[in-house]
Amino acid sequence: TVQDILQAKAALAGIDEAAAQAGRRPPVIVQVTMEANGTMLCGTELGAALTSVLGYDIQLFGLNCATGPELMEDHLRYLAEHCPLPISVMPNAGLPQLVGGRACYPLTPEQLASWQERFVIDYGVRLVGGCCGTTPEHMGRVVETIGTRAPHHEPPVFEPSISSLYQRVTMAQENSFLIVGERCNTSGSRAFREMLQAGDHDGMVQLAREQIRGGAMVLDLCVDYVGRDGVADMTEVASRFATQVQAPIMVDSTEAPVIEAALRWLGGRS
Repeated sequence: TVQDILQAKAALAGIDEAAAQAGRRPPVIVQVTMEANGTMLCGTELGAALTSVLGYDIQLFGLNCATGPELMEDHLRYLAEHCPLPISVMPNAGLPQLVGGRACYPLTPEQLASWQERFVIDYGVRLVGGCCGTTPEHMGRVVETIGTRAPHHEPPVFEPSISSLYQRVTMAQENSFLIVGERCNTSGSRAFREMLQAGDHDGMVQLAREQIRGGAMVLDLCVDYVGRDGVADMTEVASRFATQVQAPIMVDSTEAPVIEAALRWLGGRS
């Protein structure tokens, strides 16, 4: 279960390191938690979450916890249309209700099984299960209902994309070209360079937002400047852009440690 996509990326990086040390790699499933408002806890839309982890070696992607199956259907429809990986879903037994001072989950085993059968038939879900409020009786009825049924399968339409913590942007634009804002770059913007030297981080964030209002879909970020600590500068700027700037960030540097410093903070796919 993942509520912050940067948490997922950190875990996947850790799995990569552990697998390299162990000399073997088990299958990896990433499941994100979409809240009742339609995004992850940090405001990440599902497309951005999917885009953020597709560069890693994972075997399934899906949904887990937070809501009951009814509020997961639109998300599963999106994944069926766009996710190139097998899909999993593990809903709660509905949204909890406070009864007699205790949290109770209203979905019956029959109702959960009906929803899961629908997800397999309509959206090609490959792995089903349950989270909060589900019991052995719920899982038993799911197994009885679905059995060995083959999932529905239609090839998804995969669109190469990049993403921020909040949203994804497709590389191919139907009515335009991909517009990259270049003003957050010490090599091309005197104003940005002076803000960096002055430590004006709020001004840099404002400059980034101005470019988005002006039509930029992606922002180039470069803090390289002779005589300065690029890793420290990138850490300061990227940590702010990660949560205060909506658009995806294109990290720009001639130094690998500077790029790594940015990627440690950026929840999306750069």
